[in-house]
Amino acid sequence: MNFRSRLEWIANNFRQHPAVETVALAGSESEFRDTYSDYDLYVYAREWVNPEFRRSILGGDAKRLELHRTFWEDEDAWIDADEVKIEIMYRSCDWTENEIEARLERHEASVGYTTAILFNIGRSQALFDRSGWFALQKQRVSIPFPDGLRNAIITKNYPLLGDIISSYEEQIEVAVHRRDLVSVNHRVAAWLSSFFDILFAHNRAFHPGEKRMLEHAEKLSSRPTSLRDAVSQVLSSCCQPTDATVTLLKNLRKDLAKLLSRPCSAL
Repeated sequence: MNFRSRLEWIANNFRQHPAVETVALAGSESEFRDTYSDYDLYVYAREWVNPEFRRSILGGDAKRLELHRTFWEDEDAWIDADEVKIEIMYRSCDWTENEIEARLERHEASVGYTTAILFNIGRSQALFDRSGWFALQKQRVSIPFPDGLRNAIITKNYPLLGDIISSYEEQIEVAVHRRDLVSVNHRVAAWLSSFFDILFAHNRAFHPGEKRMLEHAEKLSSRPTSLRDAVSQVLSSCCQPTDATVTLLKNLRKDLAKLLSRPCSAL
């Protein structure tokens, strides 16, 4: 059985659970797939799929199996006899529908990664779709990026970069002076999270998630010049942070402000 057939076999076994609407394949079919990539399956269900049912499907073929992990989402992870890693994430249909409505209808923004779930849905391929529910959700996320959502993401995330009291840049500057390396790393990661949320929204593109973010960003039509170099310099500076770390972030924000046609204060 080739690996694609194995994934379809897993999906067909989940069909036995009456609450399961869809099993979808994501991640592995990415344009950026390489030898380090695993296979991500998403199970969308009307009710919780209990671990014992999951074990009955997955347990027989696993070299190592971790059931019902809840660090991020409810998920299972296993490594098969060929050393291939597979992960299954379990999502409620109601939660998924609400996520789509929150972004595309109510235009609710988060701090970073606002539209990553929508990107995931849009790029997933159904291996099993009981009633066509998943096809409908893919259709819902295929609409043009709403101006209201774009504006909400920028409005929520842009001030955090450097415009407000206790902005990320201010916190990073304090951490640099304290030589607090962990805090510098933490706040620079937060700065980049909001920065990329803004950048993808500005281009009316869904956020691709944390993996291969620069590769996706470099495909955007409107982006800061030398984006990869600028981000690389920021991250390299975190190893031995100085005032230059904050200066690099401020310069990158200045480039972003030009794209957005916004004033760029505190530079």
